[in-house]
This record gives sequence, structure tokens and C-alpha cells, in this order.
Amino acid sequence: MRSQDTQERPDVAVVMAARAGDRQASEQLIRDCLPLVYNIVGRALDGHSDVDDVVQETMVRVLDGLPGLEQPDRFRSWLVAITVRQIRDRWRRGRTWLTAEPLEETAHGTEPQADFSDLAILRLALSGQRREAVEATRWLEDEEREVLALWWMESAGELTRGELSAACGLTPQHAAVRIQRVKERLETARTVVRAVTASPRCPDLAAVLVSWDGRPSGLWRKRLARHVRDCPQCLSSSSDLIPAEGLLAGLALVPVPVGLAGLVLARALGAGSAGATVGAGTRTASGASRTARTIGRLAAKPAATAAAGAVTLAAAAAAWYTVTGSHEPAPRPAVAPPLSPAASSVPPSPRTSAASRTPTPTSTPTAAPATTAEARVSGRHALRSVDNPGDYVSQSGRLGILGPVGTTSSAATRQAATFTFVPGLADPRCYSLRDATGRYLRHYAFRIRLDTDDGSAIFQKDATFCPRSGSTAGSVSLESYNYPGRYLRHRDNLQLWLDPSENTAAYRASRSFVLVAPWT
Repeated sequence: MRSQDTQERPDVAVVMAARAGDRQASEQLIRDCLPLVYNIVGRALDGHSDVDDVVQETMVRVLDGLPGLEQPDRFRSWLVAITVRQIRDRWRRGRTWLTAEPLEETAHGTEPQADFSDLAILRLALSGQRREAVEATRWLEDEEREVLALWWMESAGELTRGELSAACGLTPQHAAVRIQRVKERLETARTVVRAVTASPRCPDLAAVLVSWDGRPSGLWRKRLARHVRDCPQCLSSSSDLIPAEGLLAGLALVPVPVGLAGLVLARALGAGSAGATVGAGTRTASGASRTARTIGRLAAKPAATAAAGAVTLAAAAAAWYTVTGSHEPAPRPAVAPPLSPAASSVPPSPRTSAASRTPTPTSTPTAAPATTAEARVSGRHALRSVDNPGDYVSQSGRLGILGPVGTTSSAATRQAATFTFVPGLADPRCYSLRDATGRYLRHYAFRIRLDTDDGSAIFQKDATFCPRSGSTAGSVSLESYNYPGRYLRHRDNLQLWLDPSENTAAYRASRSFVLVAPWT
């Protein structure tokens, strides 16, 4: 699905005309591409003061490089690749461009700017979970924001996965791994945003925040995420978060400031005459260009453009399930071999990162996937993670987590990691997992949680899982009964989710568990 104000992709004929030097076609090409470039750069640099300059430099390089573009039909991928290179160049230099401008010109332009997150919230009138998702981007590292900017455009329908991977110089599989890692960090940041902005705030979290300077960062995201993961109050407050891709589907682009659009056209096409050109390596500007830039800065003030591009938000959040598109079919795993409890004493190993891409959930099946009679198990067991052998499927409050459990753990910790396997509530060929208090492991908005059976058909389906082969001999994966192709797995932050299948070793390990003797 493409965003509500998406620009049409440049026609190949327009690209070819601009490549041949047609000024009108060049102007049309700039207008068509500028929103995409501006949103990628703005989100990757998070509104840094260099955003406008990076956008201008990108468009200049695009026009300068057009004569050498051999495949006009691949213009889009080429454009995004240039944008990514310009972003990375800015990081390497660590300083602003166009430094040759006179001091008197920049003396009045040093006031703090609103970051891109603020601009998105203001200009798109965002609220609720969409606003929280945008605010969460502030907690990512620079390199993570680059991938996030591209994935954001893909989720909004502005890029295809092929264009994204080509722009990054990665195979689609490697691009999927990087995207999944960033998505998981964004989800973690969203739980942090929810906890930090809660009213009243968790008293224990308030103590952690005493030394915080109020600036979001990757370091503080990791520090606060550890508290959120272990705090039932903070974890519970984020239990209703909708996956980010559902919030981004159909979301409009942040409008390009009028002043910046004028600056780009003036610099890329010439400040005053049809014959004026600007070299790709230009770092200085003529007097006319400096005047145009100054006027453009005044025109681009937030007060002048705050109302531009306001859009009507999408309908109910649950609608995302039907609009998110998958990029490649997920393989259907084989039925698991007979389940047999294994010894629970396995030395812990370092945690590894589980990475995968999240495609579209499939429709509810008419019949549950069958299991073999030999695979039947019953009674109390624990589920030990394959890639984190010291951690077990457990719970924190009402939410499912992967937590460390050992012989020295408290009785409550050991009880939280022990479940009774019973015939599936929706299909006796599968399983439902019940804890000591009678609650069942189920998914809700794809988050694994524990709830009491309310007798409804949807609850019984949500609480039914079918065994499939795990990534190692003797291990098992639990596939959702009503969302075949989605598996119970842990993410990097050790939260348990129902995520779609991905054909990577890391993903398969993160959804694989060994059935072991109960802890209680």
C-alpha cells in the first residue's frame, strides 16, 4: 500500500529526457523525487541542521550523474543509493557543509531546529501509537536510523524491497536481517517511550532516570529497556502496542518545506539562468545562490509550513493486518518429531541476536495443521531456548518473556517457567500451555501473554499452538493455530512474540525450544 500523498514514480521517458538535458524534464524529476529524498535524509539524520544541505547535495549529484545512468528503469534504486551515500558522507565528515558562506549570513541561523520527529508529529497531526512510534526513533543509533528511514519508506509504500536492498548494496536476505534488527530495536524503544511518558511513572523507573539528561539515546534505550523488561508495571503498560509496520502503512510523507524545494531547484538547475550549472563537488555558492538560500531559510520556518500536508489518519489500528504486504513466501516447516523431555542442566551460552523480516500474517485456516500421534506429550514441562540455553519461556506479569532460570532461582521464578501441556483448546491435535494459576499462553496483537480462558472461540484459537521441527535435533517450534506461518519466538529484547517465519538460521534458533523437566 502506498502512502496517501505519495508521488508517482518518475516515468522512464522523463528520466531519459532529463538525461538528455531537457530542463523541463529535469525540473519535473526533481519535484517527483524530492519528497522521497527529503524523508529518507530527514529521518536518517533526525532533523540535524545538515538535512537541507544533504538533500540539496543529493539532488545535484543525481542531475550530474544522469548522463551516466545506463538503465533509466532503475532510476529509483540509483536515486536511493546516492541518498544513502550522501548520508554516510555526512556522518564521516561530522561537520556541516557549505562552510564557505560568510559569517554574517549564518549568524542568525544558529537557533535550535525542531528534529524530524517533531516535524512529522506536527505536520502530519500524529497522535496515539503513531506519535509514540515516531518519538521512539529518537532512541536509535545513527546507523540504525539509516536502515529505519529506508524501511519506513518501504512500509509507507514508497520503496520496494528490491529497491531498498539495491540501494544498500545488500541481498534481499541480508537486507531483511538488518531491517528486522532495527525493527526490534524500534519496538524496544516504543516500550521505553511508553514507560517514560506514563503518568504516574513507575517509582522504580523514576529512580533510574535521576541521572538522565532528558536526551534519548541508544545507550539509555538499552539501560531503560532492561528495567522495562523486568518490571511488571512498565511491561504491562506496553502490552497493547501494535506492530510498527501496521502504524506506518498508508502514512503520508512529511511535506517538503516550500523554501527547501525552491533552494533545491535553484541550486540544481541554476540560480537565475537556464545555462547555469552546479558541479557535484561544489561547496561554495554565488551571491545569487546565497541570497536564494537565505530567503529559502526564512520561507522554511516551521511557523510558515506547520499546517502543510496534514492528513486524515488511517482507521482502526487493527486494519493493518489486511494491508501489510509480504515480499516472499515463507516456507512451511515439517511436523515436529516426537517430543521428549530432555535434561535441563545445560551450561548457558552467550546470547545471540535473532533477526528476521516481518511479512504479512496469513489468513485463518479452515483446518488446523495436524500433528502425529507419536508427538503427543502432556503434563508439566519447561521450554528452554535453543540459542539462549540459560533462558526459558517465562512470564512477567501478564506478558510472556524469555528469562533466566536456575537451581538457585526463587520458587516464584521457577514456577513462572513451568507450564502444563494440555490438548489444544481449539484443536486437540495441537497444544495449549497453562501456567500454575490456570492462565493460558496466548497471543494478543501478536504479543505473547497469559490470560484466563474466557470461553470465546477467538481465545481458544489464540491459545492453541501446533508443534513443528526446531532448528536442532530434539527441539520444537510452536506454530500458531489461527495464524499458520507465525511462530512463538523471542526477540532481541527477550520479549515473546508471534512472528512470521523467516528462512534464516538466527530466526529458526529464536523460535526453537527444548522440552525439559519442570522446574517445580
